[in-house]
Amino acid sequence: MVKKKVIKKKATKKTENNTDWHAFVTWCQERGLTAIPANPWTLSAYAHWVEPQLSHKDIVSAFKTIFRVHATKSRRRPDRDPLVISTLEKIAERAKEKKAPKDKAAPLFPDDDILKPGSPKKTKKTALKATPGKTGKRKVLPGLSASPKLVKKRKLKK
Repeated sequence: MVKKKVIKKKATKKTENNTDWHAFVTWCQERGLTAIPANPWTLSAYAHWVEPQLSHKDIVSAFKTIFRVHATKSRRRPDRDPLVISTLEKIAERAKEKKAPKDKAAPLFPDDDILKPGSPKKTKKTALKATPGKTGKRKVLPGLSASPKLVKKRKLKK
């Protein structure tokens, strides 16, 4: 009997990245699209779909895998298509914007207006008080009555 040596394969970068390829293929199958040769529109749509889920670095590595498989299995080169290139550039720009420090919004009022050392002193405001009338009741200013004016009920004639 001849014994066969079993060689264990190390997890190489290509086998690890095949998960990216399989994810792309399943995404295409769910939507009824062809994975190989992929239409540039399909690749752009996949990039937009994956963007909220993966970081920019992961998207780039996934697309390198997709481009590698396309180079081996078909003559099409989707990595040279302007639609795919512009989509990946836009994703890169958005990733840079997320990482960039955000500027503070301009204050509503300048600090020197609010925090002046010699701010004006507060003055007492005199409120209008109603003076008592002849009956001893408080005079009610027009338009400020506490209850509505009473109106007689009219009887309708038939």
